[in-house]
Amino acid sequence: MRFLNGRVLFGLAVLVIGIILLLSNLGVDIDIEVRQVLRLWPVIPLVVGLNWIYLSFGSTSAGGESKVYFSWGQFITALIVLAIGVVFLGRNLGLFEVDTSLLFNIIWPLILIMIGISLIRGRAFSGKGGGRFAFMGGANVGGAEPWPLESGSYFALMGGIEMDLTAAELKQGETVLDLTAIMGGIEVKIPKDLPVVYEGSAVLGGVTFKNQEDGGIIGGRKIENNISEGAEKVVRIQARAIMGGVEIKEA
Repeated sequence: MRFLNGRVLFGLAVLVIGIILLLSNLGVDIDIEVRQVLRLWPVIPLVVGLNWIYLSFGSTSAGGESKVYFSWGQFITALIVLAIGVVFLGRNLGLFEVDTSLLFNIIWPLILIMIGISLIRGRAFSGKGGGRFAFMGGANVGGAEPWPLESGSYFALMGGIEMDLTAAELKQGETVLDLTAIMGGIEVKIPKDLPVVYEGSAVLGGVTFKNQEDGGIIGGRKIENNISEGAEKVVRIQARAIMGGVEIKEA
């Protein structure tokens, strides 16, 4: 359960600041000093960070069974956002002096390192068999008619890929779908009873498996859905989003 919605909080903060600036520019006499209000902007990442820490611990139900999960990516993102809020709020209130450039000099190289690791972990794109590459355009895979699903890599760069697995015919063993979206999006529709192992990660983007979403500076989790002991046919979805989004949802 979300005790506070970060999007709503940010919207309210922007709304209040906008109203104050408008009244000030119109010459309306208000007791609130605009600069003093703007100094408190780090409260937003503070509250959002605390909210994300809370949300990184939760539970989900599948097949009538409740499972507790821990979203490491959301927890790390929360700590980073929380640190930004603490550092800037403390500086703005004169509680301590800190060189904020040092913070960003560390964060941005770490983000680039995470992006590199994420891309290296992906499968190499191959035009043979399954797989699609969409650059500043779109691609559609599957549909309502039966079709053979093969392992392959799907790469969307500033473009989009839509996949419909509702009528896909699975081969024996494990079929691996490697999905990478960079400044683009990939949407996958799956049937409710599909045996799937989902591994998602995001860097400055978002990945969603059904109603479970991860995103922010870094996010990710692993989920097994409809996997029974001795399953002969399994789809493994490895999804990564970099400044983009990947969504897997039931048809």
